[in-house]
Amino acid sequence: MNVITIEFAQALVKVGLLVAVGWFMANRGWVGPASRLPLMRLVIWVFFPALIFSRICNNKLLSSSSQAALYLGTGFLMIVCGILIGQWVAKWVGYEEGVAKRTLAYSLGINNFGYLGIPITAALFDRDVVGVLLVHNVGVEAAVWTFGVTYLSGKKGWKGLKNLAQPMTLALAIGLAINFAGWGDTSPVTFLAQVLHWVGECAIPVGTILTGIYFYETIKGYRFFAEGRVTVGIILARWILIPVSLLLVAAFVVHDPELRKVMLVQAAMPAGIFSFLIVEMYKGDVPIALRCSVFTMALCPIITPLWLYVGSWFLGMKA
Repeated sequence: MNVITIEFAQALVKVGLLVAVGWFMANRGWVGPASRLPLMRLVIWVFFPALIFSRICNNKLLSSSSQAALYLGTGFLMIVCGILIGQWVAKWVGYEEGVAKRTLAYSLGINNFGYLGIPITAALFDRDVVGVLLVHNVGVEAAVWTFGVTYLSGKKGWKGLKNLAQPMTLALAIGLAINFAGWGDTSPVTFLAQVLHWVGECAIPVGTILTGIYFYETIKGYRFFAEGRVTVGIILARWILIPVSLLLVAAFVVHDPELRKVMLVQAAMPAGIFSFLIVEMYKGDVPIALRCSVFTMALCPIITPLWLYVGSWFLGMKA
C-alpha cells in the first residue's frame, strides 16, 4: 500500500505551520504568558465541546446499534489500554507513584487520533472508513475526558467523578442522548449543530497555534534528551508496544474491515499534540507531556509511514 501521499505530507505540514505561527507570535511578543490561560480555557471549554457535539449530533453511525457500540468501545478501550501500557513503562523508567508517573502514562497512552488521523485515513481509504473513524474518535474522546483525566488527577471516588462534570463530557453525553432519542434531525437541533460546527472548527487550528505559543514559553533551556531512560520509554511505548498491540487486536480480534483500517492508522500515530494542555489543566508535569508530544511528532514523518507500511502488510490491506 502506498503510504507516502500528498495528503499525508500536507497533514504534517499544516501542523508544523500552525505551531510555527504560535511560536512566531510569542517570539514577537504579540502574546505572552498572561494570554496562555484564557486561550487554553477557550479551546478546552468552548471549541472542543462544540466540536464533539457537532460530530455526534445526527451522526447516522451513532445509534443504539451494536455496530456503533463496537466503534465507540474500541476507541474507548484503545485509550484505556494505552494509559495502562504507559503506566507500566513509567514504572520501568523508574518513576514512583505520583504526578510524574501519572503524567507520563497519560501522555503515552493518548495518540494523535484526530488532526493527523483524519486526513491520513481520508488519503488512504474511502469515506466510509473516515465515518467509522469519527465515531471511533467519540469513544476516544470519552476515554480521554473520563478515565484519562480521573487517572491523571490522581483523585479517587467522588473527587475523581467530579472531573466528569465539565464541558467535554457534558457535550458528549448530551449529543449521544439526542441521537438515541431520535431528535438529531429536528430543526432546532440541526440549527444548533450547524452553529456549534462553525465554533468547533476553531478547536484544532487555535489549539495548534496555542501549542506553538506554549512551546516558546516552556522549552527555553529545556533539554528533551536529558533523561535518556524516559526517551527510551517513549520509544518503547509509542513505537513498539502500543502499535504492536493495536495491530494484533486488529488482526485476531476485530472482524469489521473498516474498523481494522482505522486501527491501522491509529497504530501509526504519534502522541497527542494537545495532551500537555490537559496535563496543565489537571496540574500534571507539563515538561514530561511536552517531551512525549514533541519527540514523537518530530520523527512522525519517518515512523508513521513505516508503521503504515508494516501494518498494511501484516493485515493484508490495500488502499
